[in-house]
Amino acid sequence: MSKPPKKKTGPITRAFLKGLSIILPAVITIAIFAWVWDVLRVYVVELTIQAIDSVKLYEARKLSPEELEYLPDNFFVANGAEGAVPASVHSELTLRRMPRVMDLPEQYQGLTPPGKQRSVLQYILDANSWQRTYDPVNGRVVSYHWFDYLLASVLGLTLVVLLGFLARNFFGRKFVGMLEWFVTKVPVIRSIYPHAKQLVEFFFSDNKTIEFDTVAVIEYPRRDLWSIAFVTGSGLKSVQEATGKRMVTVYVPSSPAPMTGYCMIMPADEVIQVDVTVEDAMKFVISGGVLAPKEEQVRPASGPQYALSHTINEQIRKRHTAMLQKSQTLKKIEEEVTGNGDTPEPETREVDAPGEKKD
Repeated sequence: MSKPPKKKTGPITRAFLKGLSIILPAVITIAIFAWVWDVLRVYVVELTIQAIDSVKLYEARKLSPEELEYLPDNFFVANGAEGAVPASVHSELTLRRMPRVMDLPEQYQGLTPPGKQRSVLQYILDANSWQRTYDPVNGRVVSYHWFDYLLASVLGLTLVVLLGFLARNFFGRKFVGMLEWFVTKVPVIRSIYPHAKQLVEFFFSDNKTIEFDTVAVIEYPRRDLWSIAFVTGSGLKSVQEATGKRMVTVYVPSSPAPMTGYCMIMPADEVIQVDVTVEDAMKFVISGGVLAPKEEQVRPASGPQYALSHTINEQIRKRHTAMLQKSQTLKKIEEEVTGNGDTPEPETREVDAPGEKKD
């Protein structure tokens, strides 16, 4: 069976595909890091900033002369305290009320709103004229400055490292144990926290009882059909006792999304371990078998396309041979029925004995 010639792509298409293959990995990597940062920013870094802002150590920011001059006259009383301040002078002493963010000049709206005590972060930002984005009406923070994120990230990492060191000694382990015991007694949290803890320990713990680094193949979903699997555990004791066999737990990922798949318990002697890394196995699954590991690639002479065409040609030859045999059989039967099946006697000739010469 002849294979139709492959249609060649033009130079622009090849250049586009080549450029796409170069830029897409970088774009995907950046997108993943951006997603991770967005999660950490919302649930870790910004919570740390809010915790720092909750500790007010500094007095409220003083309004600058430019801000006081910008405010209209109706923000001030006609006379100062006991008439000591002229009505024409704008000062904080003659303010009827503190202005809101929207009442200040645009270049000052990112500083700490007046009349509110400040945290360490707010004091540093005001001293360097670094601005946040505040709601113009209620003065709540809408977005933070880059220095907020930098300082909160450094503090968060420092606290995590210190917590790790403290948890490694005797008193730290006791404290963490008591904290976890308390958490497991809370009605709703106790149904979530233990599972989340197991998942985190599976990826980050140094003392893993089972490493997720064994790649294997199993006959699934039927015999003679093999699937990539990851050995994730040693099975269940009840299943092992009931079957009398050594069992293992395997996870069979789906293509092209390996996050979904099937978890199965099967005999260990039916699992064939392959010398492939988890990363290469994941590439193989995600690509639908296109990106096979180099050490596991089959030589082109016996590759899938050749094997498939060889099987088809063999089937055609067998069918053609069967048709010829059937035709010859029918012809022989026809000759026997019509009486024309006498076959000529085989021709014979004399053969000289060894050593004799024929005259």
